[in-house]
Amino acid sequence: MAGLIGQSDLFLIGLFATSTVLIGLMAGLFFAYSVSVVLALNTLGESTYTRVMQSVNEKILNPAFGIAFGGAIVVPAIGTLVVFVGGHWMLLHGQLFIVASLVYLVGTVGVTSSMHIPMNDAIEAWSVESPPNDWRSIRSRWTRWNHVRTVAAVVSFVLSLVATVSIA
Repeated sequence: MAGLIGQSDLFLIGLFATSTVLIGLMAGLFFAYSVSVVLALNTLGESTYTRVMQSVNEKILNPAFGIAFGGAIVVPAIGTLVVFVGGHWMLLHGQLFIVASLVYLVGTVGVTSSMHIPMNDAIEAWSVESPPNDWRSIRSRWTRWNHVRTVAAVVSFVLSLVATVSIA
């Protein structure tokens, strides 16, 4: 029985560690975007901004991003299920992991789904030659919500890391 419990703990540690890595990759992507790309985008005029955003929104949809973004949803969800089924939700590491997963799902996936995807779809429909008059307002809102999901992803990463380390 002790060997089975040890394997169970190794499985949980593997889930937590994999979640931490995937969330960390996304936190890094959002952070890098917030502290560099957004700053550059804010210097562009309307037509160039439109062209660049349309290109970025097209290029981000690639296999590496899909694996990291999707994995950072699926693996923590599986980990949360294992935490509940295994009774770890009563222990500090389980509670930290659940909170990390919720913060990530609400703060990054929720924000991406409810804010960024609709804005990206709108930007995709813009004419490069004549973006809408309120393009600056949309750019500001996009930037603000990117900072929100960056903070959420970083907080989730830290909580996941602490949860993983505190299992032992």
